[in-house]
Amino acid sequence: MGDNFIDYDRLRAFDAKAFEATTPFPWHNMLGFLTPRAFQELFAAFPTLELFERHDNLARKHSQRPHNRYYLAYESSIYHRKDATGVVRQAQLPAAWQRFMDELRSSREYHDFIRRALGIPSFTLRCAWHVGSRGSEVSPHLDATKKLGTHILYFNTSAEWNADWGGETLVLGGRRTQAMNPDFGDFETRQAARIVDNHSFLFKNTPQAWHGVSALTCPAGSYRRLFNIIFEVPANRGFIDRARKLLNAGRTRGSEARGGA
Repeated sequence: MGDNFIDYDRLRAFDAKAFEATTPFPWHNMLGFLTPRAFQELFAAFPTLELFERHDNLARKHSQRPHNRYYLAYESSIYHRKDATGVVRQAQLPAAWQRFMDELRSSREYHDFIRRALGIPSFTLRCAWHVGSRGSEVSPHLDATKKLGTHILYFNTSAEWNADWGGETLVLGGRRTQAMNPDFGDFETRQAARIVDNHSFLFKNTPQAWHGVSALTCPAGSYRRLFNIIFEVPANRGFIDRARKLLNAGRTRGSEARGGA
């Protein structure tokens, strides 16, 4: 148990009911998801920028400002089909990250925790690393509906990241416009999640789950680093839901033909 990367006592102590009741949407800024040793090991071995692809001025669905950043996908990318810069295979990762990915993908307790926290029966797991530099921002947005939720692990420390540079994930509430490309000033409330010293951010994707990150003011050579664990609707779930509706409709018709139950 001492070799685990995840602190499972944190997961067991998590209050799923309190999480679900959090406004404006379910979110939690967890301290210590990783064990102290694991955080330091993964922080020191964070993938190098040579593996990443640069995203500059990519068009967004609702004409939002682009999310300029460095991006690295695990095993396959949603941005391109063929192997290219910006995709890393398991064997290419530093040894610490290989072991962590093995635990993350196989841990029944973590998967049960996510199902309990998000209130979902199943999910597909997708992972990616993001790196932000001076001027990078994440304009206010909602995630795609196929995303059930996201767990963001931050890899900065208070020793090398100055809070004045920004970088906090902002939880936004009370949208004052119907536009789907609002600015930060279009929200009545904002709550900031800490990003240093083994903090992580878990949230459930809902129609109210607006979030973003103000433009970074860090100097050249300083970077905001994170690892995204994304929980998506399983690829066959739509088929299963449609089959269940057809089955239930058939049962209803059969019941009506027999005069009911």
